[in-house]
Formats: sequence, C-alpha cells, structure tokens
Amino acid sequence: MGDLWQPDGPRLAWRELDSPARLRRAGRVIATVTAVGLALGAWSLLSTTAGAPGDDSGGSTVQEVEEAPGAIPTTSPGSTTVEPTPTAAIG
Repeated sequence: MGDLWQPDGPRLAWRELDSPARLRRAGRVIATVTAVGLALGAWSLLSTTAGAPGDDSGGSTVQEVEEAPGAIPTTSPGSTTVEPTPTAAIG
C-alpha cells in the first residue's frame, strides 16, 4: 500500500501566514461554521415538523378552537380613551 500522508512541518501560526494562506484558512473556517449551522437548522426544522398536520402518517389530528371573548373594548377611530365594556357584575 502506501504511507499515510504527513504534513511537511508543524502547522504555521496565523501571524506567520501570507495573505493567500490566511484567506484559505479563513475560508475553511467560515465554510465549516456555515455547514454546521445549516446542518443544525435542517435538524431543527425536521424535528419541529415531524408529526405536523401535513404529515400523512395515518393518525388523527386534534384541532383546538379558540373562541372570542364575550365583550371587546370599543373605541372610535379619533378617540384616545378606551372605554371597556363590563363582562360580569362585581359583587
């Protein structure tokens, strides 16, 4: 077979690199961070949409209905004061 590839020398510090080498290293770091971010985002999206209403897994979906309250405060368009409508007697 062959020998495993080994670098010629120790890895250079950031200060010792010329500008093209700095750009390559920065590009690798940015690409790695972007790839990890995209992978985490896709994993998060997949985990939150599992079992979502569009998923035809054969199960039933329960839908809750939110009803509006009996009385809603009313104001006129030019008014600055809000006059709430009482909903129940206090006593």
